[in-house]
Amino acid sequence: MTEQVLNGVTPVLRAIDRFPDRPALIFPGLEPVTFGALEKSAVHFQQVLKALGLDQGDVVLLGEAPSPMLYSFVLAALGLGISVAVVEPWMPLSKIETVIDGLRPKLFLTGMLGRFWGFRARNIRAIPEWRSLASLASESGDTKVGRTLLAKNVLPDHLGLVAFTSGTTGHPKGVPRRHGYLLNQHAVLSRALHHEQHEGPELTIFTNFVFANLASARGSVVIPSAWKPEHLRWAGALNSRGLAPESATMGPAFLRRISLESGFEKLHSIHVGGALTDRTIFEAAFGRFRDSDFLHVYGSSEAEPVAVMDAKEAVERSRSRGLFQTLAIGKPIQDIDYRIELSTVWVTGPHVCPLYIGRAEDVEKENLTGKRVGQDGRVWHAMGDRILEKDGIWWYGGRSSQSETDFQTEQDLASEIESSKVFIDRANDSHLNVYCEGEPERLEKVANVLREMRSERPSIGEFSIYKTKIVRDRRHKARIDRSKSVERAKKVLTPLSKR
Repeated sequence: MTEQVLNGVTPVLRAIDRFPDRPALIFPGLEPVTFGALEKSAVHFQQVLKALGLDQGDVVLLGEAPSPMLYSFVLAALGLGISVAVVEPWMPLSKIETVIDGLRPKLFLTGMLGRFWGFRARNIRAIPEWRSLASLASESGDTKVGRTLLAKNVLPDHLGLVAFTSGTTGHPKGVPRRHGYLLNQHAVLSRALHHEQHEGPELTIFTNFVFANLASARGSVVIPSAWKPEHLRWAGALNSRGLAPESATMGPAFLRRISLESGFEKLHSIHVGGALTDRTIFEAAFGRFRDSDFLHVYGSSEAEPVAVMDAKEAVERSRSRGLFQTLAIGKPIQDIDYRIELSTVWVTGPHVCPLYIGRAEDVEKENLTGKRVGQDGRVWHAMGDRILEKDGIWWYGGRSSQSETDFQTEQDLASEIESSKVFIDRANDSHLNVYCEGEPERLEKVANVLREMRSERPSIGEFSIYKTKIVRDRRHKARIDRSKSVERAKKVLTPLSKR
């Protein structure tokens, strides 16, 4: 490898050369995998891929659960210039078929459950090769590939990974992470989150941050998506093995979980993504991890990060405005250019993903409404969030699809009942549906607060209150899945709004 090679895995190759014996991947129940062992496994997968006839420009559809083998396979594929579309269990099949249609994968890599899932889709059934990671690990390959991990020189816009948006506010969309973007994203993350200030492992639940850690020559303590209590206890006790995480990247739901666990003696830096984190979650974590620095991070699948702020300051500023949730999100990072418009903020930068991919008729509208291409060729992305500039920082003002007044009403309700388990949905301009989780006393309080608000906020109008079980999104377990929460709702029989 030379410095002139452009490939998304080149920073990982440098880490392998410098620290072959350093732990790279630390999974529950498995022995730590060193950078050297990671390369050895990736070399084998490159040999197998070549033996299967795959090469630069081909696409693999990956439906396996995170594991050391999965990361070594992805490194192998990217090094050869093979693109990888990563399918996660939360994705509804019907919503991603059109993206897969446009990719035309040559290999479907999945376990037994994924095979049953794949048989349901015409375009997945059409993929010529179906394998599992375990079977590829045992197959012999083309030894002509070599004994060190190969990184082919590719163009910056060569397709590397295909991720998907969360789909909580619409259909999941294919997000292309091209090789130039992968390199830029790592550089931006390193600057904004100070990724390389620690040498020890990072605690992480996000796949893309595992790759960022590998590129920074750092190990990852990986917690599987179920967040089982035994896995959290295991991670908290890693100090006894000299593998304790020194930093962590997570969402608010996971922060709440680890704040209840013992251990984590060396956790000095905690990055928490999101714009609607309950202040109480942060405050409990501040008390639990007294010696840790906390960074509040605002971003999305298409642009991570966009703005950052010391979380303790964000909480204090939000508290001073009487907010239950942490709406102060700081200032945009140096790599971001932005334009704040009435209903959304537009951002561009080296780590902002380009146009969505998929069948033209399926992504044309999304690219027209959610993307702009400037005269200089840079792609601008609409965050879909209302951003307000006040007191020298950004404040989160709700999703673009919701009126500013309705968002403010939600925030006032959350502050009054001291819970974020409440949201509103307009049946029409004159009628408000309120969905809330809790006992009758909480629902009664919501009704009383709305009646008081109506004198100053006539737009509230008539309202109905529904008791429901708040459902969170499957991916991060943080944002409210409004449609599923509405499905579980039952209208409160007592006409609270008439009293």
